[in-house]
Amino acid sequence: MTVRQMKVVASFIALLLVIVGAIVLWSNESVMVNRPVVQRTASEPMKPTFENGRKNVALFFLASDGNSFHEETREIGGGATTTEEAKRTLAELVNGPKGGGLAPTVPRDAQLLNLFIDSSGTAYVDFNRRLRDRLPGGAQEELYTVFSIVNTLASNFAQITRVQILVEGAEISTLAGHVGTRMALSPQYVF
Repeated sequence: MTVRQMKVVASFIALLLVIVGAIVLWSNESVMVNRPVVQRTASEPMKPTFENGRKNVALFFLASDGNSFHEETREIGGGATTTEEAKRTLAELVNGPKGGGLAPTVPRDAQLLNLFIDSSGTAYVDFNRRLRDRLPGGAQEELYTVFSIVNTLASNFAQITRVQILVEGAEISTLAGHVGTRMALSPQYVF
């Protein structure tokens, strides 16, 4: 084999390695996870009930079996705007479940820094670093955290159709390396 042929073969192998590496890095299916079963089957938002300036909202928490979401109804103070009510709803989600048999999905010391809703129905929720840094476990826990936030907002507010999670004001590709959060996510009630 001549020197020129060896250079061509080496260049081809290097190019092949770069292509394979790019596919591995940008693959949407980086980790296989067991998708949780979610008790809500309707894709319609929960109809809020108002009494004495208070509103009932549905929060999505992890069931004791560790493989499904369950809703817990919580009462919040009605806000002047949907944004205010959505912030109060997420604050309750961060506080964790009150009922037995449910586990929290968002780290308790995560703080919602801001929330706004654009005209297309996308809610942008901006948390501090603790949402990402204090996330326990792996792929399953990340999936539960992301979709408990998305499903909680979309199920309670008809104006919200998708949710974009931000950390410290910046878009992030993932919270813990498994679930893509680079783009706004639609709710998934049945996995």
